[in-house]
Amino acid sequence: MNKKDVLCIIEAIASDAFFKDYIIKKSDNSIICKTEYGYKRVVFWYHNGYDMQRDDIALEIRPVYDIRFNILHKWFEKYSKRTIKDQRDTDSIGFTGNMINATDEICFLENRKDYNKDLQALHHVVIENANLVFPKYGTLKAYYEYRIEDVLKGKQEFPDTGFEWVIRYLIATKIVAPSDYDKVKELILLRIDFMMGRGEPNTKMYYDDLPKILEDLENTDFKSGKWGKLTGII
Repeated sequence: MNKKDVLCIIEAIASDAFFKDYIIKKSDNSIICKTEYGYKRVVFWYHNGYDMQRDDIALEIRPVYDIRFNILHKWFEKYSKRTIKDQRDTDSIGFTGNMINATDEICFLENRKDYNKDLQALHHVVIENANLVFPKYGTLKAYYEYRIEDVLKGKQEFPDTGFEWVIRYLIATKIVAPSDYDKVKELILLRIDFMMGRGEPNTKMYYDDLPKILEDLENTDFKSGKWGKLTGII
């Protein structure tokens, strides 16, 4: 089975009324719904593998459920060292099935035995997981609680690679919980020092510009509407 087969599977799932506002994006094997605040999408990652239960070669499809809040990304475009296309194709938060304690992937046998059964199973999984992720994490408040507040509570740690998450987390805090901003900034700066000590390449690219970036960010009014709509997502 190949990319063409994957696209046929995606088309079958996208035909469900649940996805009536979505379009298929063949370039990244996804179905996406653009919203006033950004987008929500399901990306179908796949690779050739093996179905241990049925003891046969199989195509393994793993859906990923992404949400993007433009307001967390758009402001940083003037500083980003990535292409605009890459920046605007970046989600704010995403989940695999495993991350929400749900079915993670479905196997399609290479010989197509049980194809309709497997398609029905994937169809069910995608709708069930999308119906959980998109409403539950579709607000900046939910994003803040999951990505940042849980760190303040000691339930998880900040990422230890990359840099653009730094900006997203600070903007989200500034909008949702401004009283936490100084504490979040302090913890993030400690994390940046840790990453610099490891020679993390993305952090090194922005480190010299960090004081200017932070000063600009802290003087920006993200509730003005210039950087993205907030209605319905705070």
